[in-house]
Amino acid sequence: MLRPADDSGKSLAHRVSAAGYYAGSSILVQFMNKALFTTFQFQFPITVALAQMLVMVPVCYIVAKPRLEWATAKAVFPLAVVNILNVVFGLVGTAELNVPMFIALRRFTLVCTIVLERSLMHKQHDRATLGAVALMIGGAVVAAATDLTFSLYGYMAVIANNFLTALYLIMVKNSPATSGLTTTGLLGYNAALSLPLLSAALAISNEPRRIRLYPGFRWHGFQVSMTLSCVLGLSVSHSTFVCTRVNDPIMTSTAGNLKNVIMTMIGAFAFGDFRFSVGNSVGLAMSMVGAIWYAAKSAIKAHRRLMKESMLPTRDPEKGPLIGRDRSSALRRNDVPSTTSGSTQSPTDNSNQLELPVSKPAGSL
Repeated sequence: MLRPADDSGKSLAHRVSAAGYYAGSSILVQFMNKALFTTFQFQFPITVALAQMLVMVPVCYIVAKPRLEWATAKAVFPLAVVNILNVVFGLVGTAELNVPMFIALRRFTLVCTIVLERSLMHKQHDRATLGAVALMIGGAVVAAATDLTFSLYGYMAVIANNFLTALYLIMVKNSPATSGLTTTGLLGYNAALSLPLLSAALAISNEPRRIRLYPGFRWHGFQVSMTLSCVLGLSVSHSTFVCTRVNDPIMTSTAGNLKNVIMTMIGAFAFGDFRFSVGNSVGLAMSMVGAIWYAAKSAIKAHRRLMKESMLPTRDPEKGPLIGRDRSSALRRNDVPSTTSGSTQSPTDNSNQLELPVSKPAGSL
């Protein structure tokens, strides 16, 4: 069973900054990729993914200088497989769908995340959370049913992208293979292991033959977009690692939904492939309202959790340091002071505190 990672010592500002980094990087790379596929008609998602990984490998190695060990590579390999499948399916969905519909369908990632957390980590979610998710998904279904630019290929790619994203976030957060590496080192391993997989996929696809006929390699706009796509691909992958290590997987999905509200509004007008219809617009609006509701609720919940943790005692004068649920039990009993003998600890000073486990036992409220 996956065990939630310990996020002790992470302040609210640290968590919000990580979420903002992830959201900003995602917005920029999404628009650069969309420009490649729509504006410049560069319909080669495997090639774009391979280019992004080729940029990541040397940069990550120079920055992190991780030890190259076969045991580590073997442990990280499943994460690399999930990551590269996620990237490729996401690029295919970006190429096939307009931005508002792509974003609306990507909200199914939350459903996948909730299902996986319930099955793998026995985590429970309250009714308000499920209600916000239901509104998001209901709006997405209405929008899909009235989509005038329907693409079965694109829809299937996004559905696969949703499941792989949810699985990827949970694996990054809880896989034992990630505990011995820095964020950049893990990203470097991830990208390096992806190269042979992408090279094999490229070899058996028809992209090498078609790409030789592409006329836009000398266009300055294409060159700038391709360069930014590769650089920002590194940024968004790094920000995903950072955000999921600092926050819960569900909080990373929340940040993704907030940036999607912005992208929906801009994307409807930026690329000329969105066709307006009343039903489709109503569905997109419903989905956005659900996303805002969910994001606000998650932010309030995270703040309350941090406030609660600041009140937990960290040490029993007789038994020594308190860890995990022992701290909660001590607070309920009110038999252990929250300060060490002879010293006073500020409620906001949680440098010595250990956070409660993220997940709850099956059947808990």
